[in-house]
Amino acid sequence: MAYSASISNPQEEIQRLRDLLPASLRPLLAIAPMPYGTIASDPNRQLIGIKPRPPWQPTGTIQIQFSQWLNIPQAQRDLLFLREAGWFDSRAWLQPGLYQIVAAAGGLATVLELALHNPVSVLLAGGVTGLAVRQVWQNLHSDNAQFNADEFALRRAQYRGYERREAARHLLAALETAMQVDQTDVLTILRLQRLKAIATS
Repeated sequence: MAYSASISNPQEEIQRLRDLLPASLRPLLAIAPMPYGTIASDPNRQLIGIKPRPPWQPTGTIQIQFSQWLNIPQAQRDLLFLREAGWFDSRAWLQPGLYQIVAAAGGLATVLELALHNPVSVLLAGGVTGLAVRQVWQNLHSDNAQFNADEFALRRAQYRGYERREAARHLLAALETAMQVDQTDVLTILRLQRLKAIATS
């Protein structure tokens, strides 16, 4: 069982949550109170969410509605936070990958061919770059990104003393209650079913 402590101060909670992050993500993610008025715009993100950012920006901010956040069990907070960190990590445009490499190489080739005034090569390089960027975009917005974020939370929670089944139970409870997810959504149903299977395995 992971260590549990009572925390009522948002600044203390921010520091505690930062300690949950892997070292590689700490320089990339800030944690801040959610601005007033953000909650009503998305009921499924009433407690926590990633601040929108340009895809080329490597850093991000996890925003939390602390007045409600501190009222839910710490274990659920841990898993929700790690799940959000996993969502950020899975949507990083600049993380190494085949299509990211192809897009970068294609972009460089396009610039070089422009400098050489070779229109045919510019079109070819630009086309390759466009296809690679499109594939990266599709990967970032695929259903797998949601499952990967859940899995990130479970794996990271194990580093912090949770058992995998225990972590799945806490994330499941948080998603079903605290986050008020839409349980008529097919993807959400599949995610909840997967977590239930892990929690009871």
